[in-house]
Amino acid sequence: MMFQVTHTHTNATCPAQSPEQTKRITDWWQAMKNTPGVKVLAGYVSPMDHTFHITVDADDYPTLARALGPLNTIGQGHTSPVLALDQAFAMAATGAFR
Repeated sequence: MMFQVTHTHTNATCPAQSPEQTKRITDWWQAMKNTPGVKVLAGYVSPMDHTFHITVDADDYPTLARALGPLNTIGQGHTSPVLALDQAFAMAATGAFR
């Protein structure tokens, strides 16, 4: 399943505030990209908004939740299952959303 993860944190909890925090989040990101059952498709950050946008393909939600767990220590997030637009358009053409 594909998921869109949006994570936000405050300036006070921003991982860029210290070298130790930066290393911790960098280590988490590298581990996330190597987590069995999770394939990172894209990862972006809006530094001024303190927001991460991560798109992943995961075997299931529990696997993804475990991989995202360390983010909970610095902020909050929202994870939604999503479809590629091409998939959604094909489904719409068959009346799936009516």
